[in-house]
Amino acid sequence: MIVEGECFGRSLILDGKTQSTELDEFVYHEGLVHPCMVSHTNPKDVLIVGGGEGATAREVLKYPSVEKVTMVDIDQKLVELCEKFLPNHHMNSFSSPRMDLYYSDALEFVESLTKKFEVAIIDVPDPLEYGPAFQLFTVEFFDLLKRKLTADGIMVIQAGATGPSFSEKCFTAVANTVSQTFSICSGYEIFVPSFGSTWGFITASDKINPFEKSEAFIDKELDRRGIHNLKMYDGLSHKGMFQLPKYTREGLISETRVITKSNPIFTYQ
Repeated sequence: MIVEGECFGRSLILDGKTQSTELDEFVYHEGLVHPCMVSHTNPKDVLIVGGGEGATAREVLKYPSVEKVTMVDIDQKLVELCEKFLPNHHMNSFSSPRMDLYYSDALEFVESLTKKFEVAIIDVPDPLEYGPAFQLFTVEFFDLLKRKLTADGIMVIQAGATGPSFSEKCFTAVANTVSQTFSICSGYEIFVPSFGSTWGFITASDKINPFEKSEAFIDKELDRRGIHNLKMYDGLSHKGMFQLPKYTREGLISETRVITKSNPIFTYQ
């Protein structure tokens, strides 16, 4: 549902959890999209799994090199609701001629794809036991997704809340699972006020490591690509996002779980 709040403005609520708000959605969506997009030299085809508000597509479409965004979401009613009531989120991204939008089960859709992508962005809800998204956090899905990426392709997935009592619920397990498929994996986090927590993301590739990109590189690339209207993300923010606290780094090192279809994880916070 979409509600109007005094503090955060219009907000999308799913399964009783805040997914996105007018006040601070840019923090989440800029943080989700730009580290992997700006780290790739020439992203032309981009896959978005989820992202029903349209804000993920909005950020991707800021890149002039992007020729086609392929977006799949399981919930057509949700997307139509967001298109009607969250115009500040999508900024008409759904109607872009560079946008192809499909309504389908994500796992089946990705499996059916015949083209390859430079960037894949997995923007789905947390893995809940009663929802379909948990399958998209498994090693089987990451193996499938890798086959849909170009040799220099990169993916990013939102990986849940981070912090002393949260990281081990999802974030570290997702990172370890992704590392079974890709040779380069980097985790980062951002504080999202409406979530009341830092939020974690995992990038993965066999060629590209956003963690290694310098502040100067990020700022130069954003300028080269004509991206000047961001509110949160720049070179300095990029470097800060990847500086994980000691307890999270230690959790990543000690993590042994690999998420599979037969042995999934679920979050409940």
